[in-house]
Amino acid sequence: MKLAIKVMGGALLIFIGLSIILSLLGIHLGGLFGLIVGASLLYWGYTRYKEKNEWSVTTIIIIAAGVLMTFGGIGGIISLLIGLLLLYGGYELIKGKKEKDELFDVQYEESIVTKSHYDPLDEEFNRLMKK
Repeated sequence: MKLAIKVMGGALLIFIGLSIILSLLGIHLGGLFGLIVGASLLYWGYTRYKEKNEWSVTTIIIIAAGVLMTFGGIGGIISLLIGLLLLYGGYELIKGKKEKDELFDVQYEESIVTKSHYDPLDEEFNRLMKK
Protein backbone atom coordinates (compact mmCIF):
# COMPACT_ATOMS: atom_id res chain seq x y z
CA MET A 1 0.00 0.00 0.00
CA LYS A 2 1.01 3.56 -0.51
CA LEU A 3 2.33 5.44 2.48
CA ALA A 4 -0.34 8.19 2.19
CA ILE A 5 -3.17 5.64 2.41
CA LYS A 6 -1.54 3.95 5.43
CA VAL A 7 -1.08 7.26 7.23
CA MET A 8 -4.66 8.33 6.47
CA GLY A 9 -6.07 4.97 7.59
CA GLY A 10 -3.97 5.01 10.76
CA ALA A 11 -5.04 8.53 11.62
CA LEU A 12 -8.66 7.53 11.02
CA LEU A 13 -8.36 4.53 13.36
CA ILE A 14 -6.66 6.64 16.03
CA PHE A 15 -9.38 9.28 15.81
CA ILE A 16 -12.16 6.68 16.05
CA GLY A 17 -10.50 5.05 19.08
CA LEU A 18 -9.94 8.42 20.74
CA SER A 19 -13.56 9.36 20.06
CA ILE A 20 -14.81 6.15 21.68
CA ILE A 21 -12.63 6.63 24.77
CA LEU A 22 -13.61 10.28 25.15
CA SER A 23 -17.31 9.47 24.71
CA LEU A 24 -17.03 7.16 27.74
CA LEU A 25 -15.89 10.22 29.68
CA GLY A 26 -18.81 12.32 28.39
CA ILE A 27 -16.91 14.20 25.68
CA HIS A 28 -18.54 13.60 22.29
CA LEU A 29 -16.64 14.30 19.10
CA GLY A 30 -19.13 12.82 16.62
CA GLY A 31 -19.72 16.03 14.70
CA LEU A 32 -16.02 16.78 14.60
CA PHE A 33 -15.33 13.38 13.06
CA GLY A 34 -17.42 14.07 9.96
CA LEU A 35 -15.89 17.51 9.59
CA ILE A 36 -12.31 16.24 9.76
CA VAL A 37 -12.87 13.31 7.40
CA GLY A 38 -14.83 15.48 4.95
CA ALA A 39 -12.20 18.22 4.97
CA SER A 40 -9.42 15.70 4.44
CA LEU A 41 -11.30 14.19 1.48
CA LEU A 42 -11.73 17.66 0.02
CA TYR A 43 -8.02 18.32 0.41
CA TRP A 44 -7.09 14.95 -1.07
CA GLY A 45 -9.36 15.49 -4.08
CA TYR A 46 -8.00 19.01 -4.61
CA THR A 47 -4.37 17.82 -4.51
CA ARG A 48 -5.18 15.05 -7.02
CA TYR A 49 -6.74 17.68 -9.28
CA LYS A 50 -3.68 19.94 -8.98
CA GLU A 51 -1.30 17.06 -9.75
CA LYS A 52 -3.05 16.14 -13.00
CA ASN A 53 -4.46 19.59 -13.89
CA GLU A 54 -7.70 17.97 -15.03
CA TRP A 55 -10.90 16.70 -13.49
CA SER A 56 -11.16 12.93 -13.41
CA VAL A 57 -14.06 10.77 -12.27
CA THR A 58 -12.25 9.72 -9.09
CA THR A 59 -11.37 13.32 -8.25
CA ILE A 60 -14.98 14.39 -8.64
CA ILE A 61 -16.18 11.46 -6.51
CA ILE A 62 -13.63 12.21 -3.76
CA ILE A 63 -14.55 15.91 -3.68
CA ALA A 64 -18.29 15.15 -3.73
CA ALA A 65 -17.89 12.72 -0.83
CA GLY A 66 -15.86 15.31 1.05
CA VAL A 67 -18.52 17.97 0.53
CA LEU A 68 -21.27 15.59 1.64
CA MET A 69 -19.37 14.57 4.79
CA THR A 70 -18.31 18.12 5.65
CA PHE A 71 -21.81 19.55 5.43
CA GLY A 72 -23.62 16.55 6.91
CA GLY A 73 -25.09 14.98 3.81
CA ILE A 74 -27.61 16.25 1.30
CA GLY A 75 -29.75 17.75 4.07
CA GLY A 76 -26.80 19.77 5.30
CA ILE A 77 -26.06 21.10 1.83
CA ILE A 78 -29.71 22.03 1.27
CA SER A 79 -29.78 23.70 4.69
CA LEU A 80 -26.61 25.58 3.82
CA LEU A 81 -28.10 26.78 0.52
CA ILE A 82 -31.35 27.87 2.20
CA GLY A 83 -29.39 29.70 4.91
CA LEU A 84 -27.24 31.49 2.32
CA LEU A 85 -30.36 32.41 0.34
CA LEU A 86 -32.02 33.86 3.44
CA LEU A 87 -28.89 35.82 4.35
CA TYR A 88 -28.73 37.27 0.84
CA GLY A 89 -32.45 38.11 0.87
CA GLY A 90 -32.20 39.85 4.21
CA TYR A 91 -29.15 41.80 3.10
CA GLU A 92 -30.91 42.91 -0.07
CA LEU A 93 -33.98 43.99 1.91
CA ILE A 94 -31.87 46.10 4.23
CA LYS A 95 -29.67 47.50 1.47
CA GLY A 96 -32.58 48.15 -0.88
CA LYS A 97 -34.66 49.87 1.81
CA LYS A 98 -31.91 52.38 2.60
CA GLU A 99 -31.41 53.28 -1.04
CA LYS A 100 -35.15 53.69 -1.59
CA ASP A 101 -35.47 55.85 1.53
CA GLU A 102 -32.63 58.09 0.38
CA LEU A 103 -34.18 58.38 -3.08
CA PHE A 104 -37.58 59.15 -1.56
CA ASP A 105 -36.11 61.80 0.76
CA VAL A 106 -34.43 63.59 -2.14
CA GLN A 107 -37.60 63.61 -4.23
CA TYR A 108 -39.67 64.70 -1.27
CA GLU A 109 -37.33 67.58 -0.48
CA GLU A 110 -37.35 68.71 -4.11
CA SER A 111 -41.13 68.65 -4.20
CA ILE A 112 -41.28 70.80 -1.07
CA VAL A 113 -38.87 73.35 -2.52
CA THR A 114 -40.49 73.59 -5.95
CA LYS A 115 -44.15 73.49 -5.02
CA SER A 116 -45.97 74.44 -1.85
CA HIS A 117 -49.05 72.71 -0.48
CA TYR A 118 -50.90 76.02 -0.78
CA ASP A 119 -50.19 76.56 -4.49
CA PRO A 120 -53.40 74.88 -5.72
CA LEU A 121 -55.42 76.85 -3.19
CA ASP A 122 -53.75 80.14 -4.24
CA GLU A 123 -54.33 79.34 -7.89
CA GLU A 124 -58.00 78.64 -7.24
CA PHE A 125 -58.34 81.83 -5.17
CA ASN A 126 -56.72 83.92 -7.92
CA ARG A 127 -58.98 82.35 -10.53
CA LEU A 128 -62.06 83.18 -8.49
CA MET A 129 -60.89 86.75 -7.87
CA LYS A 130 -60.42 87.41 -11.60
CA LYS A 131 -64.05 86.66 -12.35
